[in-house]
Amino acid sequence: MTQANVNEWQTALLKQVDQLIELAKTRLPARQQPTIRGPEYWQRFAKHHYVRAADLLKAGNGFEAAKHFRRAALFGHSKAMLYLGQMFLQGKDLPESVFHACCWLTLADRAGEVEAEQIIDNLLHKLTARELNSARQLAAERFEQICEASFDVHGL
Repeated sequence: MTQANVNEWQTALLKQVDQLIELAKTRLPARQQPTIRGPEYWQRFAKHHYVRAADLLKAGNGFEAAKHFRRAALFGHSKAMLYLGQMFLQGKDLPESVFHACCWLTLADRAGEVEAEQIIDNLLHKLTARELNSARQLAAERFEQICEASFDVHGL
């Protein structure tokens, strides 16, 4: 194939691409306004995962329950934060981690779960000052994730 033939072929191909773009513009619907989902939407979503987790826990499937507790917790469900912290503390269905327990329990405490404060007081002696600061930093990062997840904008 000569250079002239390649140039003709590329020109024809680009012309076809331009025609397809124009055709798509006329046939595809116009872009809609973004849908903003507020806290009420995410509270229902969190509650769904919390109820699912409770059912799985009753059925003896703690690991799967923990997944749903985490999803609910990341959408701001305070009881889910509390139970997730307790699960990390107990180490029954999740790896035992005082560090992760402290993180989730700190969030639960700040979200208004009174029981979380008592549990935190009992586990503070198990963490070094550095671990405690790191757990609180992780809790702050998770809080940012929860805030980001509280509002979802679609269509932008």
